Amino acid sequence: MFCREQVAQLRDRIEDIRDRGAEVAVIGNGAPQFAAAFADELEFDGRLLTDPDLVSYRAAGLRRGRAAALSPRLPLNAARALLDGHRQKAIQGDPWQLGGVFVIRPEGQLTFRHVSREAGDHPRVDDVLAALSESAPALAEGEAAPGFLAAGIGRTLSLFADPTIVLSFSRPGFQLHSLRFDPRDLDVDLAGRRCLVTGANSGLGFETALALADLGAEVVMLCRSLERGEEAAEEIRRRTGSPRVEVAKVDLASFDSVRRAAAELADSRADVLVHNAGLLPAGRVETPDGLELTFAVHVAGPHLMTRLLAPRLARSADARVVWVSSGGMYAKSLELEDPQWRDREYDGVAAYAETKRAQVVLADLWAEELGERGVVVNSMHPGWADTPGVETSIPGFHKLTRPILRTPAEGADTIVWLAASRAGRRRTASFFLDREARCKHYLPFTREREADRRALWQMCERLTAE
Repeated sequence: MFCREQVAQLRDRIEDIRDRGAEVAVIGNGAPQFAAAFADELEFDGRLLTDPDLVSYRAAGLRRGRAAALSPRLPLNAARALLDGHRQKAIQGDPWQLGGVFVIRPEGQLTFRHVSREAGDHPRVDDVLAALSESAPALAEGEAAPGFLAAGIGRTLSLFADPTIVLSFSRPGFQLHSLRFDPRDLDVDLAGRRCLVTGANSGLGFETALALADLGAEVVMLCRSLERGEEAAEEIRRRTGSPRVEVAKVDLASFDSVRRAAAELADSRADVLVHNAGLLPAGRVETPDGLELTFAVHVAGPHLMTRLLAPRLARSADARVVWVSSGGMYAKSLELEDPQWRDREYDGVAAYAETKRAQVVLADLWAEELGERGVVVNSMHPGWADTPGVETSIPGFHKLTRPILRTPAEGADTIVWLAASRAGRRRTASFFLDREARCKHYLPFTREREADRRALWQMCERLTAE
């Protein structure tokens, strides 16, 4: 209904547009026969082109994804379109791809640019007509409406919402924080960059790999199961039209597996490394290397992988490492006395939170280690996201909070922002939520000493040494 609405609005003013010496060209992402039927139905006599591979969409920096398309404003946009008689009879192409409107002069100057924030977000046709005037100024590269009012409202309301935790970590928190987002941040082309994402076959990892591929990056999905990884990779190829998505096998609970994977990756470039893989076992499991499973997957395995891929990362002109932690780490201090849970009664949730605290500390230490080589290292937490891991590992929490959980794409947004945007490399050794650096400690007893931080580093170096 939304593309019908936009095209109909332009169709109704097409004579005004042509009187200004311009022409309307519509680019869709469906099949040519669907586009022809669409034009006939709307009686649209402008140019209608098709781009099923979304090449022009990516080049224009248009947004996609469920988080972008399914915004809280969607019901209002849908009601407006339906009342105006715009009903979409069928959908072809990518249903999650958003559009935009551009006014381009013959010499290539851009005088108007509107990138839809969600389905049904269209510009006023009068604004398009104004941009056709001979006196309309050309936009500077990357220029866009900053949305100062929305950002100010978001920042003010966050002062009250964030201390409640629930209103910060939940989906309402993301929607509130996103008022401050600059849509230009992810108007980037990642062609030529190679991004490695662990745990990429589902949840946050899948959404991260999907978004990076959609921005043009070559993506390597590092998965424990090649079968599940390949199924996810095929879905990403289908959605993005990008063939540059591959799968490599790695089990972060096994040092041998990490070393084999790193050796296979050593001959190719590495620009981004995302430590996303995670788990929350119900009982204590010991790995073949003698480590508690959560510690191995969240801490020791990623530390070893970073160590082995560091030379490749250092060769990149813009290398990033992102550690995906959790807000649960706020309740825990750095555990050094019994990190393997040999002397304590096992608590899976506590073990998870402790290793997430360790990830934040390790990210800071790796930022120091790789800083002189130009590698930016940060950690983040995704808020409360509705992922398969949350549903299976903490079903009670999932059942209670499901109505307010973020989508996986919303949880992954800051991972993608840190990995891809220019703004994401302005800071290192920081901890982010919703594209903003946050404090790493809310409770005094969770603060670690510098000696504790060094002890964690030495422990990881000792455990992962051959």
